[in-house]
Amino acid sequence: MLLRNEQGVLARVVVLFSSRGVDVERLSLRPAGELFRLDVEVALLPGRSPAQLVEQLRRLVDVREIRHVDDELELGA
Repeated sequence: MLLRNEQGVLARVVVLFSSRGVDVERLSLRPAGELFRLDVEVALLPGRSPAQLVEQLRRLVDVREIRHVDDELELGA
C-alpha cells in the first residue's frame, strides 16, 4: 500500500484493521519517495474476503495504491 507521508496516516489504517477484526501478522513501513510503502500480511475472520478489505482501504483518503496477491492480501507497490 502506498500512503501519503502525513501525521496520523498509519493510525487510520490500524483503526480500520482493528475495527473490522483483522489480525495483522506482519507489517513493514518504509519511505518510497514522497510516499510511504506499507506491506501488510493479515488474517481475516471467516466470511470476510480480501476484496472487502481492499475496497475499505481504498476509501481512506491517504491511501494511494493497493495490491491484492493470490489468496493472501499483500498491500504494497
